[in-house]
Amino acid sequence: MFESSKREYEADLSKIDFETEYRSSKEDTIGAFLTPCLRNSILYERAAGYFKSTVLNVVGREVAEFARRGGKLRIVCSPNLTNEDIECISAGYAKYEEVMPCRLIEDIDELIQNEDTKFRLKLLALLVSHGAIEIKLAIRRDRRGLYHEKIGAFHDEFGNVVTFKGSANETWSGWHIDGNFESIEVFCSWREGLESVRVAKHCDHLNNLWNETDDDVETFKFPKHAIDYLRSNALSLDEFQDFIKNRSNTKRKTPLPHQLEAIENWKQNGSRGIFQHATGSGKTVTALIAISDHVSNGKPALVLVPSRLLLKQWREEIESYIPDSVILLAGGGNNGWKKGERLSSFSKSNNRTCRIILSTMQTASTNGFIERIDQGEHLMLVADEVHQMGSLKNSRFFGVCSGPRLGLSATPERYGDEVGTKKILSYFERIVPPVISINDAIEAGRLVKYEYYPHAVNLNSEESEEWSNLTTQINKEIARTNSDFNSIVLTERAKLLLIQRSRIAKKAAKKIDLSCEILNESYEKGQSWLVYCEDADQLESIRSKLQEVGIDTNVYHTGMSGDMSATLEWFKKFGGVLVSIRCLDEGIDIPDISHALILASSQNPRQFIQRRGRVLRKAKGKYIAVIHDAIVVPVDKDEYEDQTGLLESELVRAIEFARNAINKGSGAFLQEIASNMGLDLEKLVNVGYEVDDERI
Repeated sequence: MFESSKREYEADLSKIDFETEYRSSKEDTIGAFLTPCLRNSILYERAAGYFKSTVLNVVGREVAEFARRGGKLRIVCSPNLTNEDIECISAGYAKYEEVMPCRLIEDIDELIQNEDTKFRLKLLALLVSHGAIEIKLAIRRDRRGLYHEKIGAFHDEFGNVVTFKGSANETWSGWHIDGNFESIEVFCSWREGLESVRVAKHCDHLNNLWNETDDDVETFKFPKHAIDYLRSNALSLDEFQDFIKNRSNTKRKTPLPHQLEAIENWKQNGSRGIFQHATGSGKTVTALIAISDHVSNGKPALVLVPSRLLLKQWREEIESYIPDSVILLAGGGNNGWKKGERLSSFSKSNNRTCRIILSTMQTASTNGFIERIDQGEHLMLVADEVHQMGSLKNSRFFGVCSGPRLGLSATPERYGDEVGTKKILSYFERIVPPVISINDAIEAGRLVKYEYYPHAVNLNSEESEEWSNLTTQINKEIARTNSDFNSIVLTERAKLLLIQRSRIAKKAAKKIDLSCEILNESYEKGQSWLVYCEDADQLESIRSKLQEVGIDTNVYHTGMSGDMSATLEWFKKFGGVLVSIRCLDEGIDIPDISHALILASSQNPRQFIQRRGRVLRKAKGKYIAVIHDAIVVPVDKDEYEDQTGLLESELVRAIEFARNAINKGSGAFLQEIASNMGLDLEKLVNVGYEVDDERI
């Protein structure tokens, strides 16, 4: 077998939220089911009517990585012979070696003549010759027709088993979304009742097939002559490693000048600093260049991220950019780092492997993590969305001693939190030039240009009254805890009251009618619209209202009952109207968005800057984006004086959006609103406050 290169993360199937069935016309069966199973298993058992190497066109890298980790794939399949071949085999076991190798070798020769499939076959041959893939052939004992069932089982190292049964063969057309219309049902051993019973039955059946003890199916080893032929076409182990690296590096691009400049300036500053680079500027890749250089010298790197989703995305980016790396995950449900001295030993210098610890900030700031990490100049630290590190809890990590330090953020300062901002700059030392603004990214062609259309809405009388009541409570709380009003520190209660008040504006009832009006007038078939909502109640109200005027919608949010991945894939492929909650805050990139309607906007400037950046992501055939924005405006400046602060924060966002938009009429519209309310746009400054999610 291969030398051990098993990735240091928890391979736990029970952590995956499986659906009970997958249909290839509706769900991404590969992305939602097959790939996660391969990544979290040590044994894959498969019985299918047909097995073809074309399956490696869609999961080749996943199967190769599965093998590198020591995984085994056992396949039982029909020899797919003609009736004449079956008759010859029935005459006696000795003769089948004379028939089968000829048929198989003919098929292989035909495939090898096609340059597009030659390498795939060599990869299959290598995996077979080294025992990573074992194949047995099956025929009916009564010789009546083909062996044609389709069943499979994935086993992890903890004894969890996932089985599936359905119409899909182990072929390209069986799994790929552009192949056949297939469906599978899925069963998990940890689910109670009949589901676990069925898992046990499936495992027994697969064991009987593999052990050649099935009463109705005759199974036998792959013929020796065919194995010898496959081995003669196998890659060397060195070629295999190159194949994995080349496949992984297909996404690599030549570093851009600003990326190389940033890295050089970072090194000149003693390998300390923060990259303030806008969305679309490639700051993740810039960081990976620096990480790759560090770990290639046998020194460990620690990457910190603020969410589970970014943990997943960074893992994929690291595996793609640094394929030789071994990853230890911490946080987000991954607890392997707690075992014995694993974290301590993993974070020591070691010249033999490229080791990267990937952790959530919430976990890395715990005493258990800090006490176990091997601190020192050998350890490189990278913090994505580094502004999150300045929170009260996350900043406890700043006591950790490290060598190179690199922070990443489009907006590293913490609004309304000077203390947190100072902690960040003290630890990482400085902002490293060049600073890449969103306008820089647009001018460089990294993001598309956009049009911006603000729309004024008012709070109703009930909402206005609730706003006034909360404003009174907020003022009392600030007065109670602050004697110096030139430097106000918000208590947790004050922040909570501010959040409650801001939600009144985000959920303003009149935004429902506004959304319907905008989409009814502007939406055209073929466009991809994102409607950004505050919560499930607002989402459902908008969805119902749009249905009344004949506009169908798709829903996307983390608490949805359907398949999130399938919904996004559908939207990317067919467009339409996607009604969502917080998807622009979760690191989800949906570059296909052509239009965005923002109904719920944060008063934190960073968040709306990041949201805009994600809407402007480039995509095939996308040359411009259109952003519609609901601006809450007081009905009367004298009667609703307490809403002036709300308008100011709304205008701060709108001015930032309008400044770089290609249509200049939006700026004139905002100037008119400001003048009517007695405000000077030139004097408005960024306001806001941090709301940190510090759940582990």
